Amino acid sequence: MNSDARIVIGTKLKEAREYLDISQERAAKEIGINRSALSLIESGQRKLDTVELMALAKLYQRPVAYFTDQNFSVEPNPNAAVFARNIDKLSENDRKELEKFAEFLSMKSSGEK
Repeated sequence: MNSDARIVIGTKLKEAREYLDISQERAAKEIGINRSALSLIESGQRKLDTVELMALAKLYQRPVAYFTDQNFSVEPNPNAAVFARNIDKLSENDRKELEKFAEFLSMKSSGEK
C-alpha cells in the first residue's frame, strides 16, 4: 500500500471515529493497540493490517469498503449521529425497545403516504 492510500484510509478512519465521538484512546483499547499507534494510522504514517482495519470498521459501524474504496460513499443521516453517540449508554433492553419503536414509526410513516 502506498503512502497516498494510507493517508486516505487514515483520514476516513479518523472522520468515522470523530463522527461517533469516540476518543483515540477508547478506539485503540477496543482493537488492542496503543493510542499512539492509532494516531499514526490516522495520519497515514503507520501501515494498517487487515485485522486492525476489520476491527475498526466494526467499531465505527462501516463496511471495510468504506475505508478502502475511494469511490464508495455513504452519507449518513446527520440526525443519526445523536443515536450513534448515545447507543452505548443504553441497556440492552432499552436498545431493543428503541429498535421496536423505530420499526413502529417507520411502518406508521409508510402508512401515512
